[in-house]
Amino acid sequence: MTLWDWALAAYARQDVAAACLNLQDAHGQNVPYLLWAAWAAGEGRVADAKAAAGLMKQWDAEVGAPLRGVRRALKAPFPAVADTAREPFRETLKAVELQGERVLMESLEAMSGPSGPPLDVLAGLIAAAAASGDPPRTSALERLATALS
Repeated sequence: MTLWDWALAAYARQDVAAACLNLQDAHGQNVPYLLWAAWAAGEGRVADAKAAAGLMKQWDAEVGAPLRGVRRALKAPFPAVADTAREPFRETLKAVELQGERVLMESLEAMSGPSGPPLDVLAGLIAAAAASGDPPRTSALERLATALS
């Protein structure tokens, strides 16, 4: 199964989405990157975590975070802008942000080696978070690993 298809199915589960949003909002983590790390471990795919983290950090700084910031800024009413104009624009940004996440995930998938025997998902999450340079508390990653199992 492709990373994108796997991630959509996994994220549709409420406990996975909650764990991901906690990692993003409370710990500054990149959700597509962490989902890639969990998928890669489950698929037994080995990748250069430092190279993947470098791609993620550049993508997030230049594409992901700016899109997310604009979308979030438009969540509340905007002075002198009609909600009937603001909301469709925000929905368009949400779709563009999701497409950007897909581009990142497809790029990370392409960096992954061939599948093999499954690896420990929590260990994969911890390694990816460490490679990103700013790992969250292990308990937050454990919550995601448990939700994914």
